[in-house]
This record gives sequence, C-alpha cells and structure tokens, in this order.
Amino acid sequence: MSRLFSITLWVLIVVSTPTLFLSVAGSAFINPVAGILGFIFVVFYLVIVIGLLSRTPLWPDFTSFRRDPSGEKRRGQGSTTQWVAASLLWGALASFGLVMVFGLSVMDLTTKLGLDFFMASFAGAYPEEIAKSLGIALILLSFRQLNRPWHGLATGALVGLGFEVNENLLYGSTGALLDPNSDLDGVLMMWGYRTLAGPLIHTILSAFAGYGIALALFRARKTIAWRWGVAVAWIGLAFVLHFAWNLLWETEVASIINIVVVSLVMYPLIVYLIWRSWREARADDTYAYAPGAITNSAELALVDAPTTPSLTTRPADPGHDKTAIGDGGSVGRES
Repeated sequence: MSRLFSITLWVLIVVSTPTLFLSVAGSAFINPVAGILGFIFVVFYLVIVIGLLSRTPLWPDFTSFRRDPSGEKRRGQGSTTQWVAASLLWGALASFGLVMVFGLSVMDLTTKLGLDFFMASFAGAYPEEIAKSLGIALILLSFRQLNRPWHGLATGALVGLGFEVNENLLYGSTGALLDPNSDLDGVLMMWGYRTLAGPLIHTILSAFAGYGIALALFRARKTIAWRWGVAVAWIGLAFVLHFAWNLLWETEVASIINIVVVSLVMYPLIVYLIWRSWREARADDTYAYAPGAITNSAELALVDAPTTPSLTTRPADPGHDKTAIGDGGSVGRES
C-alpha cells in the first residue's frame, strides 16, 4: 500500500466533501419526502451492484495475509471496507467536485461558440471521465491487494457507481422542482428515466476505464508505450461512448437511434469484458501480494502463490497475455 498515493487519495476526498451538500441538501430542502425517496433509491443501487459484484471472482482479496508470522494483525494493509469506501467516495465527492469546477465553464464556452449540439457532450464526457479515471488510478496504486486487470474493472465500477447515485440524487431533486403537478411525481419520473434509459451508464463506462488502467499497471513484460496506449485507449473508449450518448439531437427519433447505437456497443462489450475477466480470475492460481518488504523465510511463506512463471503447475499458453504475479507486477509502485 503506497502511502503517497493513499494520502493523496484521502486528502482529495476530504477536500471535496462539501460537494455532497449540493445533492443531499438539495433533496432535503426541496421536499423531505422526495429526499427520503431518493435516499432509498441510492441504497437500492448500492446494495444490488455491490452485492452482485462482491460475489464474483472479480472482487479482490483483502482477507489473506492480514497477520504476520507471530499472529499479530498487520497494520496499514487496507481492507475491503476502505477500498469500497474510497471508490464510492471518489465517485460521489472528488469526481463530482472536479466536474463542478471544470464542467460549467466548458458548458458556457460551447454555448458562446454556438456548439449547442455538443454542449452536454463536452460538459459531461470531458471532465467526468477524466476525473473518474484519475481516482481509479490513485485507488489502484493505494492498495497492494489490487494487482490484476479485473481489479481495475471492479474499482472502476464502484467509482462510477458512486458518481451515478450522487448524480441521480441531484437529478431527482431537479425533477421534483420542475414537475408542475407533484414533487413526488418528478422524483419518480427522473429516477425511472435514468434507471431505464441507460441503466448504470457511469458504472459501466468507469469499468472500461478502470480495466484499461489496470492493464497498463499490472500486465507483465510490456513496454511503457504499450501501457500508455492501452490506458488511453480504454479511457478514450469511455469518453467517446459518453460523448456520443450526450449529443443533443433535435428530434426524438434521432435521440432514440443514438441511444440504441451506443447501447449496442456499450452493453455487449461490458458483458464480454465481465465474461473474459471472470474466466481469467477463475483460472488465476498465482494471485498473491506481498504484504510488505520480505526479510525472512517465514514472511515468504505467507505468500502461498508461485512467485515466478516457472513455478506454476500449468504450462503457459503462448497466445495468452500473462498477468504479472507475485507482488502484482506493478510499475513503479512504492512499498
């Protein structure tokens, strides 16, 4: 677990905490009942997505290697709760704060340039995907237990989930304010629309970005150019899909076609990526992480997975891109 990245991560989360009041306070003051309903929807989102994700092989192991040879609990190794909290809070707070700082100015610029068609695309995809990706990278570099590509997919999904529920809460408050008949109807309409039309879009897009960032960090025997290329490619994919999704078409038919086209790319791709990562995670019998500097054979015994490819019982598949093993194979990670 890198202290530098971890400290940076939590400091930025704490500094951005005031952004939470934009959505929470807004819901509470507009209509308490609408605010309570929005909170129930947020809990529902979190329970369903985290519950399902935690029951897959994509979920990182934070329970092994928690004690040293004497039986005492190791400190500073992180936990599942810390990782989940950091991911959700970055999405809901830090990412949201960065978007509030940079997104509004971009929206004003596109309006002044007469680019209304691209206004929501630039104001959404540009700051949001970059802000979420920055947090994903910090989180992956803050926990030693995160050292596989599918850990990036899971981390990205949680970061996107945090952003999504906070944004939905804010949109729900706006729906309550604008509905001419009932605040309650406005909240239900907005949450229903954002749940049915593009369900979990931020969760999925951030999962794409997280997978690419983790590939760049944790694949073994790759060049620096390859690492930058794969990270930029997956983040760029998330950006392009988000950009296309937010295009402001003039007709309803064009908008529906746009949603369908983007969905036909986004949803099959995330299904394939989960399937592929699931298979790799189930087949990976080399997963381990070094809980710290190893200074004796007793500590080496804690790492019960092979630490070199030659010690694996399975022959390497020549066509398979091996994942780094042992200490995670990260580039430039601090102890």
